[in-house]
Amino acid sequence: MRKTLLSGVIGLTFLLPSFAFGAIEILIDQPEDHRFPIAVETIKKGEEFSGSTGMLKKISDVIRHDLELSGYFFVIKPSIYKDRSNALDAASIPWQAWHAIGARGLVKGMAMTQGGRTTIELRLFDTATTEMQMGKQYTFDRDDWRIIAHRFADEIMLATTGIRGPFATRIAYTVMTKSSRMKRWKQIFVMDMDGANVRRITKDNSYNLGPAWAPDGQHLAFTSYVEGFPDIYVVNLQTGQRRRLTANQSTNITPAFSPDGSAIAYSSGQGRDMEIFIMSNIGSDDRAFAPAFGIDIAPSFSPSGNEIVFASERGGRLNLYRYAVSGSEARRITFSGAQNDSPDWSPDGTRIVYTRFAGGKYDIFTINTDGSGLRQLTSVGSNEHPRWSPDSRFVTYSTTLGKKTHIYFMRFDGAHKTLLTKGKDASLPDWGPWPSDYWN
Repeated sequence: MRKTLLSGVIGLTFLLPSFAFGAIEILIDQPEDHRFPIAVETIKKGEEFSGSTGMLKKISDVIRHDLELSGYFFVIKPSIYKDRSNALDAASIPWQAWHAIGARGLVKGMAMTQGGRTTIELRLFDTATTEMQMGKQYTFDRDDWRIIAHRFADEIMLATTGIRGPFATRIAYTVMTKSSRMKRWKQIFVMDMDGANVRRITKDNSYNLGPAWAPDGQHLAFTSYVEGFPDIYVVNLQTGQRRRLTANQSTNITPAFSPDGSAIAYSSGQGRDMEIFIMSNIGSDDRAFAPAFGIDIAPSFSPSGNEIVFASERGGRLNLYRYAVSGSEARRITFSGAQNDSPDWSPDGTRIVYTRFAGGKYDIFTINTDGSGLRQLTSVGSNEHPRWSPDSRFVTYSTTLGKKTHIYFMRFDGAHKTLLTKGKDASLPDWGPWPSDYWN
């Protein structure tokens, strides 16, 4: 079965052979010190390959790096591999060589050139059963090699854990920049989830902050001061076209798309306090949501779109509340800490991640959606604005250590904290969805 992915954008094609064997199983909640040992060979050149061997090494390196980033795999160093053969079929692989270095999983690949494009076949083997667990074949243009690496790493996660990995996704965030006159502005950037392939989205002399992904992965909502008042805008990432959605001469912040992309919830000062409002994704049909005395900020939709969790002072200190979009009594779900803020509902619907202020700094916590099961995920530095990955296994957030703020991510249980940004101050991350063509 042949499918065209990202048609008209990058010219990437994807073939799905009927490969599905083996029995590797990795538990989602396995401790970080029980990582699965896997070897990823550098992709070999086939007889008909006329491309760059450097590209093949880079693809292999990105796959290794992705698996290490996940916190679920221990990637064995290629320098100790004892099998140097080109064999891709299980019967020809010297399994004793891989058993000798402790590999439990094995990735092998072969490349060839067809009509000026590269075709790579990649296979995942279970060394215990000596069977192939999964195989994919990709035909792509030279500049798309990074996408191929991320997608196969996603497939490895799917084959071994039952849930697709987040490696082909992107993270949007805010960066402090300087103009030629040494003024400081804030701009929206996007990067791959591993911190590579950084792209600047806004380029004006203003403050642009708090990006929020649309479900289609092609639009971002954010707050901008470009017209004076902080208003909500939406930008098309392919065309760069920007639309202003609010113009009420007030403060409008913390936008969040509904799961179907048809609506945006945000906080606005157009009422007596900062309140939550909901509007369509083109800025029409604006209505107040769960108004009450005290500020209401930072809304996040449930995966069904039927409820919103938000931070509110209606009970005194800032706490988290759930409220049905159709209207109901607001239900408080946090009862400790001086300031509970910036909630995000996990895509699988089971947990809410948020920040809490205590001891002069912020830390990140998760709770079940009913407020039970409190778990603290961070303790070093001041940690803010947590956002789930689309597979609900990872959280991106910003950490301030000293004078610098950077973007990190970690596993859902707080393990495997990983720095993503370097250099300029970066904050307010939001984790984008899987590419829509994954599900075609």
